[in-house]
Amino acid sequence: MISETIEKDSIFLPAIKPKATPKKFSFSSYGVNIRFESNDQDLLDETERVARKALINRILPCGVANPEYVFRIEIDKKDTLFLFQNGVELGSGSSRKGFFKFFDSIIRVAVARDAVDHIFLHAGVVGWRGNAIVLPADSFHGKSTLVAELVRQGAVYYSDEFAIFDSRGHVHPFQRLLNMRADDGKFTPYEITVESLGGVVGKDAIPVGFVLLTKYEPKGVWKPKLITAGNGALEMIPFTASLRNRPEFTLQVLKNIASNAIIASSSRGSAKKFAKTLLDYVDSNVV
Repeated sequence: MISETIEKDSIFLPAIKPKATPKKFSFSSYGVNIRFESNDQDLLDETERVARKALINRILPCGVANPEYVFRIEIDKKDTLFLFQNGVELGSGSSRKGFFKFFDSIIRVAVARDAVDHIFLHAGVVGWRGNAIVLPADSFHGKSTLVAELVRQGAVYYSDEFAIFDSRGHVHPFQRLLNMRADDGKFTPYEITVESLGGVVGKDAIPVGFVLLTKYEPKGVWKPKLITAGNGALEMIPFTASLRNRPEFTLQVLKNIASNAIIASSSRGSAKKFAKTLLDYVDSNVV
């Protein structure tokens, strides 16, 4: 599942009335039409930069008069920031960093929910010998750490956040920086590049060879249990963003994935030790 959170130092206040003649920026991403408006040009420019980074610059010009989403970003005289989606206030905050962290999540969720010809699965993805290994998981279950270790072992990086599938069930790269969390008791977030891991980024869509439902457990033991195609599709549903908005298309894509891939579930131990075990298993059972 995808969480939508804002930092603790954010302050929620009553909505303010948008000013006349707002500045605008419009674009389309994965078929979803979006317009940004603001009462401040610098704020609008920063909003565009955050959106481009959030969507890995998968942005095209859009002149649609009535887009699916209109986001308005306001700043008042006290430097409090306000975010509106289609006229409804979503939140506000005095922390610029917290505000745009929240917005980063909101814009990705909006595109994931309404993407026209793709579905977004909350998962890590690597390529291995021409096929994808997909790791559906919630946040804080170690998927970014496992993806990083798989890349160190020679797997091709596709994503540590979203597996993006076309109608065939082939997965496309979503190559943002890897979002890691420090082992400091506070899980402080930080980003690393694929190059720093000695890895490479995938460029082409590839079929799925293996789907593993797993999470890190301190005493986790690798005992893979195979799942049928029908149950495998059902197991992936909770990690899919578009089910409510596009149920028929979403379910068909999940069925396409499940019918062509091996699906298994198991707990696991540390990513550093498990990465090679996983690749060896795929070599023996999938490739």
